[in-house]
Amino acid sequence: MKTLSALLVGCLAALTAHAETFRDPRAAEFYQQHPEFFRFAQPGDLPKDLDWKDGSEQPEFADPRAIRGGTLHQMMITTPPTLRRVGANANNGFRADLYENNDLGLLGSHPNTDEPIPGIALRWALSKDGLTAYFQLDPKARFTDGQPVTADDFFYTFYFFRSPWADADWYADFYSKEFGGVTRYDDHTIAVHAPRLRPRQLEWLGALGPTPREFFKDFGPDYLKRYNDRQQPTTGAYYVPADGFRRNHSVTLQRVKEWWAEERRFYRHRYNPDAIQYLVIREMDNAYESLMAGELDFMLIGLPRFWYGANEKPAYQLGYLTKVQFYNDIPRPPYGLYINTQKPGLDDRDVRIGLQHATDFQRVIDGFYRGDFERLNQFSEGLGQYTDPSIRARRYSPELARAAFAKAGYTQVGSDGILKNAAGRRLSFRLTFDTTDRRKMLATLIESARRCGVEYVPETLEHTTMYRKVMEKNHDICFWAWSVSSRVPAFWESHHSDNALETLPDGRRVPKRQTNNITGIDNPELSKLIDEFRVATKEADMIRLSFRIQNIMHEDADFIPGWRVPGYRVGHWNWVKFPESFDVRGGDEPLTFGLYWLDPAERKKTLADFRAGLKRGEPKSVVHDKHRVN
Repeated sequence: MKTLSALLVGCLAALTAHAETFRDPRAAEFYQQHPEFFRFAQPGDLPKDLDWKDGSEQPEFADPRAIRGGTLHQMMITTPPTLRRVGANANNGFRADLYENNDLGLLGSHPNTDEPIPGIALRWALSKDGLTAYFQLDPKARFTDGQPVTADDFFYTFYFFRSPWADADWYADFYSKEFGGVTRYDDHTIAVHAPRLRPRQLEWLGALGPTPREFFKDFGPDYLKRYNDRQQPTTGAYYVPADGFRRNHSVTLQRVKEWWAEERRFYRHRYNPDAIQYLVIREMDNAYESLMAGELDFMLIGLPRFWYGANEKPAYQLGYLTKVQFYNDIPRPPYGLYINTQKPGLDDRDVRIGLQHATDFQRVIDGFYRGDFERLNQFSEGLGQYTDPSIRARRYSPELARAAFAKAGYTQVGSDGILKNAAGRRLSFRLTFDTTDRRKMLATLIESARRCGVEYVPETLEHTTMYRKVMEKNHDICFWAWSVSSRVPAFWESHHSDNALETLPDGRRVPKRQTNNITGIDNPELSKLIDEFRVATKEADMIRLSFRIQNIMHEDADFIPGWRVPGYRVGHWNWVKFPESFDVRGGDEPLTFGLYWLDPAERKKTLADFRAGLKRGEPKSVVHDKHRVN
């Protein structure tokens, strides 16, 4: 391979070969400053003994009966605070619809087999030493703004995410430590280097995605403000048009005309609607009634009163709306209460253990959810071999709760029945929920805690307001859940000291805002083990470390496990069509993999017949349990 000095001028010129695409001179300077990471070579320098793969042995999973067209009508509680991919307030619940479910990396993961399939790369090969993956890009690949995707855009990803202007500490760390470098051979051939050997190497390296240089031609210190209401172009099938974001009203995703991947294996027959409109409906009861009136095409109806209540609705009774229970096999989002350990009183582990015993989630499951959900046992559940099955959630027990509180010095009972310590501090904490239907379980949690000598002061906030409060670390205890995208545990963002505190210029240590460590847990032993886990090269070591980390997390008691859901429930009108399997093993809701399609003509006729009171057929409830794991 030629040296950087011998190739620099020519390759930097090659980086500008696409005259229509902006080239950031600051990025080019960044590459020059880090020659050990950003490498330049020629096609002839590729190893001659590479074993190229293309995923052709994997089965397709979309339905060839799918047709294109129509507008899918969906709901959202509120519009997102920003359309940015990263930076302050970007890690919100709508981001998956804008990005994670609407973008391609170099490789994808087959949603039934977990094996690699093509993404932007048509072919790939892993070096014999397991430290480098080679990728040949699809020359047809385009961003949603029409710009071509080339090797240059993968270089730019590292510049963008490592820039302090992006205000994205997690990404800066990830793109600095989890990659060892990137090599450009030509416009459509790159190599991505690993910093170390590790299991699932191809999954790590193949997840790399491009970043659109033309869109970020104004990238600078004002990034957060300048790009706040603009969706970053992706390589996916949908984009937010100029008039598609109406704050507090709706977000519309428009399908790209002649999407570059629409005829590609694994992507054809998917992402079928011409548009997806998300209309703000702040109350779930109102959204449910909109579904039953045919104003929404389908909706998750996991709440028992929706699922069972549908049986009494004309849309179901007359045979127009189908109820579907789909069991999946995915890592389970950790639904539960997140305790801010940086708050006075909550910095005592015995208090937190007492709160775990004082919070009766089983009663919520049995009553509010009619026993349809299952108790979650710990933060890292559903991760296969990485989950320690011996860890069990602490059960509700007023006796055990009071014993733990007594260890913390809370032995006196006030006139209101709430425990207090010798200094007069009461066991009283603000419990923050959003304004969704879940707030209705507050009464159960408050009453059960009071029997243990604890006062939960309820606080319900509009979704965006709550999100901002939690990310600013201003909460005491909040109900929350993080999405989980991989079976390899991600401990650093949620439990490492790096994301708990930061040091101000005057030397004060304060909670670090805008990180996923919303419990503020700051345990040096735990952080050391997490560091070891991140650099482990053998799967056996990773499993051992994962078990030890999970046990320390259980001992620290910064999280009160809530529940897990073994799949999802949805109600859909009969003009929405699905494959015979309905969804894939890795599907967490119908939108994720875009396998459904619409029949606009049938919609028109169905609604006319429904409003005339005509019966279409018998009520239909379907269970798909092929992927059920428990």
